Amino acid sequence: MSSSVRNTLTVAFTVIASLPVGHTLAAQTRADTSFLAAEVVTATRLPGTIRTPTATATVLDAAALRAEGVTHLADALRRVPGLALARTSSFGSQTALFLRGGQSNYVRLLIDGVPVNEPGGVLDLGRITLDDVERIEVVRGPASVLYGSEAVTGVIQLFTRRGGARRLRAELGGGSFGSERASLGAEGGLASLHWTLQADHHASDGILAYNNGYRNDALSGSLGLVASSRGDLRLTTRYVASNYQYPTGSSGALEDRNAQRAEHRTLLGLDGGYRWTDRLETRMQLAAHTLHPRTSDGPDDAADTLGFFGFNAFGVVTRRVADLRTTYRAGASHSLTLGSEFSRDVEESSSVSLSEFGDFPDAFLAARETFAVSLQGLGDVGPLAYSLGARLDDNSAFGTFRTLRAGLSWRLAAALRVRASAGSAFKAPSFFENFATGFTLGNAALKPERSHAAELGIETVFGNGSALRVTGFSQRFRDLIQYTGGPPVGQPNYYNIAAANAGGVELELAVPSVFGVQAQLGHTWTTTKVVDAGFDSGASANFVEGGRLIRRPEHVTTVSLLRTFGFGVLSAQVLRTGVREDRSFATFPATPVELEAYTTVDLAADLGVPTRLVPGARVVLRAENVGNVGYQAISGYAAPGRVLYAGLKLER
Repeated sequence: MSSSVRNTLTVAFTVIASLPVGHTLAAQTRADTSFLAAEVVTATRLPGTIRTPTATATVLDAAALRAEGVTHLADALRRVPGLALARTSSFGSQTALFLRGGQSNYVRLLIDGVPVNEPGGVLDLGRITLDDVERIEVVRGPASVLYGSEAVTGVIQLFTRRGGARRLRAELGGGSFGSERASLGAEGGLASLHWTLQADHHASDGILAYNNGYRNDALSGSLGLVASSRGDLRLTTRYVASNYQYPTGSSGALEDRNAQRAEHRTLLGLDGGYRWTDRLETRMQLAAHTLHPRTSDGPDDAADTLGFFGFNAFGVVTRRVADLRTTYRAGASHSLTLGSEFSRDVEESSSVSLSEFGDFPDAFLAARETFAVSLQGLGDVGPLAYSLGARLDDNSAFGTFRTLRAGLSWRLAAALRVRASAGSAFKAPSFFENFATGFTLGNAALKPERSHAAELGIETVFGNGSALRVTGFSQRFRDLIQYTGGPPVGQPNYYNIAAANAGGVELELAVPSVFGVQAQLGHTWTTTKVVDAGFDSGASANFVEGGRLIRRPEHVTTVSLLRTFGFGVLSAQVLRTGVREDRSFATFPATPVELEAYTTVDLAADLGVPTRLVPGARVVLRAENVGNVGYQAISGYAAPGRVLYAGLKLER
């Protein structure tokens, strides 16, 4: 850690600790991160009475995150153990997620139950905002038994505000690199009806010299109805229009003045349930996700006519899911859930490459359907808690796939618990891997990528209220889909051939008060190994047999500090990311590189405005990477330095 970073952290801790103690809502909401007490709906898909703490999960309270000035999901997730992120460059750029050493498409993301991933797990966290979010649940470990494809190393679910008490909120602010933020929201309720409505805007000029603007505009809302003590129904919707301009080529060098990717995304969810008796309940969920992506990269100028000088692509991706679950509760300690799910994914893609040799168009239209049945048992027997699950997916493209998961938790004492679990999971091929035509040929015979995983953990609470959790995990990834550039003419470019392993230890420590400061520490040690490089050969390949998987740091450490006082909250976030292997594409073939470790410190303040003219007004101040540390999350791509923000919030 550099001396400037150490000095910044020391000053931050000293200032926070020296302030007088008080109590605010933000301090109370931080209690939600207590991993021994949190009830995580995503881990079992069963809210309510039965607690089965066999999964490893983290709950983040969005109100506390917003008090720190955090607005995007990727920035919130950096504090979650077991998780590493790699953002290409500036704000809004493509952001990949690696959970427990898995691939970047091995985590299923849901917003109120609506899947955000593209078919095959493609997931970009760079443009997902938190303005209307109430809490975030992160479940680590295989979860295909509950969610099917893509839930290989975990599931992240965002739950939006539900409404109720009448409330109005607004925020307006700006900062470094021409950043802008504006939001306006309201919620309320009448008798059994509750509603929310939210509009927000995020924009930046970017950190690069030109063509680096980012804009994200969203509108979301919900309408809920509790018809009786036995029935409920909730409709949620979200529309997002975003655009990111990028001047970088494959090596990260500045070379393009007009390349951009625009997205229009619509999510719609309907969730309802009815309790037939005190023991029997049925829940139904309908989900629809429509994505319109567009990539535009024309000639830079009139002289740009040599080689391949332009590329344009657009498409429509739709995901539709209907889920029905019936749960029987045998008393207060056991439950059995029978589930069925039907989903249909459709992708239509068109593109054209512009070159001095002529135009090369490409297009495909494809669809896949899946029918699945599942069974899950949960319960408690004295100090033991158990979870057992099985699922069978029947897909129109790759046939049937079976997944299993089992977990046990043994409470050795009132504040000491041991957990163990094991399970399998899978990820379907992407549509491009299955159905691509043109320069690249997809393979309709691909099988899903699959995994087997196990974990063992211990959790305890000390006398002063501090809580400690240590979890060891091991995973095997097989049938990884790999591209080959030299198949015989007319043969596919994608095959199930590569394999890798990942394992490690996650450590989490929460301390309620150190000189009045709430502190949370997380550390993850992750080791990965390629056991079958498949088609890849040579040190420059992405898969090198016996080597590590690229862009996964071996060590990641996070420290969170929070101090509340009479009229506000001060907080500090420290992130230490260890060395990572990567490839530099500035040469051909690519050159193996090792990215240096780096440490960043973020500081934030949420302060009440002492005025009677605007009751409920607060000032939000945030400084990211206050030490202005230079680093690269991906080889060749610049990352932001110091970023400052100031905003005014109003809630009443």
